[in-house]
Amino acid sequence: MRRRQLSKLDECRDCVCLAMRTATRRITQGYDTALAGTGLRVTQFSLLVMVHHLGAPTMKTLARMLDSDPTTITRNIQGLSKRRLLTLSPGQDLRERKVILTKLGRTMLLRAFPNWRKAQSDVVASLNRAELTNLRALLEQVGQRQKTA
Repeated sequence: MRRRQLSKLDECRDCVCLAMRTATRRITQGYDTALAGTGLRVTQFSLLVMVHHLGAPTMKTLARMLDSDPTTITRNIQGLSKRRLLTLSPGQDLRERKVILTKLGRTMLLRAFPNWRKAQSDVVASLNRAELTNLRALLEQVGQRQKTA
């Protein structure tokens, strides 16, 4: 009986989450390797880029845009603030804090950009145009469907 119950676990070999996490780890390792000499990990680079694109977002806006929980965003921002790459300033509401990319943060981002671009081109080169288009569409679709589920 126990063997039959355990055989049900064979279904787990097709786990979508495991496949996505494995692919994500491999891709992340590629970006982190490319960025290694810059002092940034891809997660930090992405956070700095998002702050740059949004201007001076609140921490809440940043968490929403990165689809991350506020605690994780706070921890990541604190690390980058200690390195003087980001600074926090009061928002319109005293409970809000705006995240601002410092001059040093912009410099670091610009220095890291060629390394990020190399990692990005490596991933893009591993797929043909149709695969890349389909991958982006599927990731967006799955992400949206899971968000509403």
